[in-house]
Amino acid sequence: MSRRPRNLPRGWYPVDKKECQREIEYFLEGWSPPISRVTVRGGIVPHAGWYFSGKLAARVFQFLKSKGKTDMVVLYGGHLGPNEYPRIVMEEFWETPLGDMQMDSEFAKNLTKRIEVKAESPGSGDNTMEIQVPMIKYFFPNAKLLAIRSPSSLRAKTLGEEVARLANEKQMEILAIGSTDLTHYGPNYGFTPKGIGSSALKWVREENDRGFIDCALKMKTELLIRHAEENESACSAGAAASAMVTCRAMGAEKGTLLDYYTSYDIMPDESFVGYAGIVY
Repeated sequence: MSRRPRNLPRGWYPVDKKECQREIEYFLEGWSPPISRVTVRGGIVPHAGWYFSGKLAARVFQFLKSKGKTDMVVLYGGHLGPNEYPRIVMEEFWETPLGDMQMDSEFAKNLTKRIEVKAESPGSGDNTMEIQVPMIKYFFPNAKLLAIRSPSSLRAKTLGEEVARLANEKQMEILAIGSTDLTHYGPNYGFTPKGIGSSALKWVREENDRGFIDCALKMKTELLIRHAEENESACSAGAAASAMVTCRAMGAEKGTLLDYYTSYDIMPDESFVGYAGIVY
């Protein structure tokens, strides 16, 4: 049995079961998913440490849980450049504080026969995927997981299409999740086109992040990838693009913004990151 170990340290998410459960329950306190008669197909979640973006991710997952039966959750991670190939987790299980998450290794093997992908290193500490796995285990304990990092290029579109096609062939009920943060602004990130201060924060919220979010809500794949590249409005646009394409192939026509905020709202600083929670 192959098992992918936890790689991220305590600061990213809790290390034991009770602590994980307690934090997720805290994130959901006093919040109820909006009523929707539309079938949901997936969404976009942020991937900072739980302290910063866990509340938003948990609420997206809670909303998606209302879908009903889910055979497999497809988690698209990022942090890959436009010239790279997707990287897929091939292990049978992924360690989490809530117990091992079962991977759909058969689906993964079949996917590698259709498109060019590379295996994700067992020692990879990439947060775009790992940060979500305990939450997926919590909200979808009976589903399997397909985890694959997607490049910020049109390869993301091909990946999303092939995942949907294979799932349809197998008559599987799936949810597609794209894991991305938005603008990384400030001296810490070497990105200060609007200087420092309230005007910079306003620009990120109302223009730069808003532009990316609008592309995501309208499910404009190529525009979304281009917006991220030209405006540095997302660090993992490929993940969002793949999720959008898979959701569209399953019948989604538009996205709904559940919430948006920045790390500045939690811990004010000259450097901050934007977070959006979207469902399809």
